[in-house]
Amino acid sequence: MSTHNQLSANAGRTSKTAPVAYWDSVSGQAVTAWERQLLNEWLSDAFGYYAIQLGHYGRIAGLAGNRCSERYAIERGDVHVQPSQPDEDGVRRLDVGDFSVLPFSSDSLDLVILPHTLDEHPDPHGVLREAYRVLRAEGRMIILGFNPFSLWGLQAKFQSGQRFGVYRNMPHPPLHISRLKDWIELLNCDVMQGKYACYTPYVTQDRWLNRSLWLDKAGDRWWGFAGAVYALLVVKRVYSPTLVGLIDEKKASKKWVVQPAARTDNSTQAPQ
Repeated sequence: MSTHNQLSANAGRTSKTAPVAYWDSVSGQAVTAWERQLLNEWLSDAFGYYAIQLGHYGRIAGLAGNRCSERYAIERGDVHVQPSQPDEDGVRRLDVGDFSVLPFSSDSLDLVILPHTLDEHPDPHGVLREAYRVLRAEGRMIILGFNPFSLWGLQAKFQSGQRFGVYRNMPHPPLHISRLKDWIELLNCDVMQGKYACYTPYVTQDRWLNRSLWLDKAGDRWWGFAGAVYALLVVKRVYSPTLVGLIDEKKASKKWVVQPAARTDNSTQAPQ
């Protein structure tokens, strides 16, 4: 192998392992801890028959404590027709070629979890449409993502061009929350809850994170929209028309006729 090809191969291996190193960092662990706590809170009363999580199941096992009967952890890889056997938490593993083409029927799932799936996919709108397709009416969808209007986004703007940290391994910049809400509204879904978190800057050492923890309390109160990560709880709405039957045009066009009412009470007498 030539030197150029060897360097290219090493670069390819480095790019694949870079996201793992990010989530193992101090800031990545803080994000993971908050997302785990939030999923446990939001999924405590979520139940149904079928639930899936698209990606990041090794980092966040959002379906481990869920009460749905059939739960699937979907990852990108070689396409497997049959899912694996349930693990100790009752979750099955399934590999698909693309998150925008899921092997599930339309209107069949009760819960879909997207942990930074839209951030890491080259076609986030396509993934969102596919999640809407497989979700049944009144089903829940939880979206986790990075917020560009944050200290992390500000660092990404002035460091390493337009990206840094995990942004460097994303196919596109983080989605603006307003744009994502427009997509959700166009899909006839309602945002039931939303939260921001992690107002500290992106750091790699514990001492710098501990010094900036006061920003979490202040940010949650004074600039709540500037958290590094966000979470949305979305519900799919399907409004069915009420059928009233055919209208009889002849009966509807008939003129009203005043008719006297006959008195049936013979005991009523005129006043003296």
